[in-house]
Amino acid sequence: MLRQRGKEKGNGRNTEKYQNRYSFSGRIKCSECGDSFKRRIHYKPSGSYVAWCCATHLTDKDVCSMKYVTDDALKRAFVTMMNKLVFGHQIVLRPLLQSLRGMNDKAQLLKMQELEEQIEKNMEQRQVLTSLMAGGYLEPALFNKESNALAAEDEALRQEKDSLIHSLNGNMVKADELQKLLRFAAKGTMLAGFDDETFLEYVDRITVLSRSEVSFELKCGLCLRERLVD
Repeated sequence: MLRQRGKEKGNGRNTEKYQNRYSFSGRIKCSECGDSFKRRIHYKPSGSYVAWCCATHLTDKDVCSMKYVTDDALKRAFVTMMNKLVFGHQIVLRPLLQSLRGMNDKAQLLKMQELEEQIEKNMEQRQVLTSLMAGGYLEPALFNKESNALAAEDEALRQEKDSLIHSLNGNMVKADELQKLLRFAAKGTMLAGFDDETFLEYVDRITVLSRSEVSFELKCGLCLRERLVD
């Protein structure tokens, strides 16, 4: 019944936006101490307003001096940033997409092939070494020394290969995210106000640099600074 109700509410897929009550929850980080920001309600004579405060600063101001930023200022900064991307997508996003796609070029594929050949050669050398030992042509001490050296080389080669695969896959994911952002920006429709779904679609996190400046870290890998205006 729970699964059925979830499907009826549209929660079957892309449930990330339902996990937090507010779109900024868990996505704002402090540049001074690295802690997350918490949502608070501040009061003043003219009324109340929503603010986001560093959790460490709330606990001990001597450990982190970063003060709060307002919810409205963050939302306006996001709208400004997105509208800048809409306006300048041809000179910002499109060249970056071409650059990301270029990272998956022939040179990296050739490097992958070279690593695979070295791993295969290493395996053959260990097989020969084992055969020589079995035939009584090698002393145990020499066998152990050479075998350990080949094992260490194999481990290093495989780690380098895994790192290259991770890099290639990461670039592909970023390229896909950037392609999605480019399609949005290319429509030419400026945001009139903050939209939760758009924020969650493109932003990975916000880093508060000061009370007057933040950095938006987009899912495509871009980090863009924006001024805060209350």
